[in-house]
Amino acid sequence: MRTVTKQEILALLPRRRADANKGEFGTVAAVAGSMAYRGAAALCVEAALRSGAGLVYLASVEPVVQLTLSRTPECCALPCRTDGDGGILAADAAAVRQRFTERPAVLLAGPGLGPSAGRVLNALLGAGAPWKAAVLDADALNALAAGDLGDFPLLPAATVLTPHPGEAARLLHTSVREVQADRESAVRQLADFYGCVAVLKGAGTLIAAPGQGDEILRNPTGNPGLARGGSGDVLAGMVAALLAQGMKPKDAAACAVWLHGAAADRCAARTSPMTMLPHDILNDLPEVLRG
Repeated sequence: MRTVTKQEILALLPRRRADANKGEFGTVAAVAGSMAYRGAAALCVEAALRSGAGLVYLASVEPVVQLTLSRTPECCALPCRTDGDGGILAADAAAVRQRFTERPAVLLAGPGLGPSAGRVLNALLGAGAPWKAAVLDADALNALAAGDLGDFPLLPAATVLTPHPGEAARLLHTSVREVQADRESAVRQLADFYGCVAVLKGAGTLIAAPGQGDEILRNPTGNPGLARGGSGDVLAGMVAALLAQGMKPKDAAACAVWLHGAAADRCAARTSPMTMLPHDILNDLPEVLRG
């Protein structure tokens, strides 16, 4: 296991030429939110925009779209109809997939999807899916763990999974206690079993890629102020934005995790671990990026 450093993270980050245009920084297609969980979509979309993605689309039910646009008018809206569970109608998720057939995008799926997640993910993924990469978080991970996507789901080649210990336990069909007792083994199993880069969140977040054995990265940044609903939504948006800018999955995950934690450390110093909120982190991200 190796602890990542500030120097290597800042060296990995994409550079922006003076004559660059938005098309060079990629597109994120966020499929997130439901009637019950509206803020998750707003958080992951703002994080993706603040982390450099050229274009960010949000596919969600209308009230979620309206909330997100009120916070980040830079977001492009793909309003969807509501199903019986208050989530995105699967047929509209299929239409979102079709929309990106001719335009490569990174799929960000899961935050706030609620019980509709399995149906939505089945409409988005599978053979012929257009995504150049994907980030699966929150309810997308729960659907994956429950087998809603099949025993051997066909995920995009450059997929990043971002579970907290509870989600990791469900994905590995074990207990949180066992995951926490040997976090290195757990993150390695996640990466190898699902064939994806795995980010096991928590104190000293770990990152592993499939087939890389003992090459596990440990993140040194972050504090207990991140132990709050919504922190993971911000992180998922950051990972998706870095993937959209062309970073390799493991590098994108490592950079996003480090930046997320470093911004949280600055935020905790500015406010306090007790009072800081996930969206506050984004106010501190610019100072971290300035070095």
